[in-house]
Amino acid sequence: MNKLLKIFSILTSFGMLLVLLMGAIVTTTGSGEGCGNSWPLCYGEVLPTQPELETIIEYSHRIVSAALGFMVIILAVWSWIKVKHIKETKWLAFLSVFFIVFQGLLGAAAVVWGQSAFVLAMHFGFSLISFASVLLLTIVIFENDKGRVILNADKGIRWNAYLLFMYLYGLVYSGALVRHTKASLACSDWPLCNGSILPPTNELELIHYAHRALAGLFFIWIVLSFFQVRKYHQDKKVLYRSYFILFLLVSLQVTTGALIIVTKLNLFIGLAHGLFISILFATLSYLVMVLLRKGQ
Repeated sequence: MNKLLKIFSILTSFGMLLVLLMGAIVTTTGSGEGCGNSWPLCYGEVLPTQPELETIIEYSHRIVSAALGFMVIILAVWSWIKVKHIKETKWLAFLSVFFIVFQGLLGAAAVVWGQSAFVLAMHFGFSLISFASVLLLTIVIFENDKGRVILNADKGIRWNAYLLFMYLYGLVYSGALVRHTKASLACSDWPLCNGSILPPTNELELIHYAHRALAGLFFIWIVLSFFQVRKYHQDKKVLYRSYFILFLLVSLQVTTGALIIVTKLNLFIGLAHGLFISILFATLSYLVMVLLRKGQ
């Protein structure tokens, strides 16, 4: 197998994760309008003169995203040539390119026509799909030498993972909406909301409270699934390890989510929160992929 392709796929995967984290920095620091409404230039310039910090953050994100866009396209074409005999290659190559282009266009639209919270939430969701597609494509490239992982599991196990995946994707959008509507501190304490367990009284509290409720349900769902797998399916190593990783990540996700409120939007806690959700989504995506291979 081509070692250069493996190395390039790893670099591209880490690069996509970097793009996600840089996007989180843009949002957390309020740098989304750091280049005004100019795109792809910044205030009409290739290199902004005397840029403010917000401009540097936003323009750096654009440059890295553009570079990764080219890397993803190269990886997609390269893998299509080298490992096209693997069933998932074509779909993953297509998804990785389609979504990185689409999320780039959404980002440009948000800059030129205004920073809509819903558009920016979609931008993050599509970026997450592109990252997961690139990471899964990297795994498929490595599997070409080691052999494909096929996880035979009963219908209940498979549908639990599929439903978890769909639910998580919706949860991701609710979290992105919290950030982009500036509702992160609408509930200023945790686990209560402004000292109350009663329903929220305004729109921002509702957005924040809904995300908490959805995240809490997801945490309970993962915990119950993990203990169920540990009790009855520990012999299925891929299944057990995947749910163990999901259990750890969702625990870290809930912890950092609470700490974001306690620390009043600490940047590094926010980045950790974004990192954990990205890896969690990718892990669940991998589990779904190997479960879909049943009977192939």
